[in-house]
Amino acid sequence: MKFISVWCAILSALISAEIRPHATIEASGIVYQIEIKGDELLAGTSAGSIDVYHLKNASLQNRILFPKIKDFTGDEVAPKIFSVDKFENRYLAVVQASSGARELYVVEEGKPRVLIDAKANMIIAKAKFVDKNRILVALLSNELILWDSVLNKPVYSKQLNPSHFSDFAMNESRSMVASSCESGEITISDVFSGNIIKVLKGGNVDNVYKVDFKKDKILCAGQDRRGIVYSLNDEAFVRFDAPFLIYTGALSPNLTQAAFAFNQENDIVLFSVATKSKMHTLKGQKSTLNTILFASEKELVSSSDDKFIMIWRLP
Repeated sequence: MKFISVWCAILSALISAEIRPHATIEASGIVYQIEIKGDELLAGTSAGSIDVYHLKNASLQNRILFPKIKDFTGDEVAPKIFSVDKFENRYLAVVQASSGARELYVVEEGKPRVLIDAKANMIIAKAKFVDKNRILVALLSNELILWDSVLNKPVYSKQLNPSHFSDFAMNESRSMVASSCESGEITISDVFSGNIIKVLKGGNVDNVYKVDFKKDKILCAGQDRRGIVYSLNDEAFVRFDAPFLIYTGALSPNLTQAAFAFNQENDIVLFSVATKSKMHTLKGQKSTLNTILFASEKELVSSSDDKFIMIWRLP
């Protein structure tokens, strides 16, 4: 019995050991957001590009460039790419424009085309494909817009909350969206109508920087140093406390693990959702984390406020 107890302790220590990156990618510029689409890893950068990498071998497959803009001195500079996505063979990007404006681009056959230009005066924070012709757009003012790219006009525009917008995530079927803001509340809306289904509250008491939405769970990464995982059906939640602001997080595909940006050392800590016990610590990211994504139960990708994207393999 004593031997079994010692062996279990050793096995637990090995399983929860610190993990270093399997691979490190140096992008074209500072990375603002990453997205996984099949075998592709997309990165929106400060170099005015979407860098497209092959996820399995971390090799650069394509680089989509957007037109330069003029800064406040009149010089031409590369725009920042704040949000990226892909549906079938079309790419989507929220792109910096001159004078603090933002534009929404779609890329077909390698050619960027403006869907929403700077004249619309929309400060777009994030945009994702719902399907081939519809795009969910969130403004910093916390308005949610369903945009028809064929008619090039909104299907609806809904004000979700008076607080400043932070993030949104759709479920796998893209039928519902969870939106976060500075209030700490999470608004669940119907994607196709914009109608609010419910509001989740009580888990976070301050800004929720990032959300993830998988099956019936919503993960929240909070400025209040709380990582929250809500159950959509009964609105109950579990709480994970960190020693520092939690800038981002993600749920594994099978909802077994929750990953959070955990401390000032930019470590990623993985917890068991069922037991709340610490499973792994991922060490190596050099700057403030901005995105964590699960490619599978055993593989994660993360980016931070620098050029480095890291791929992690779990034991």
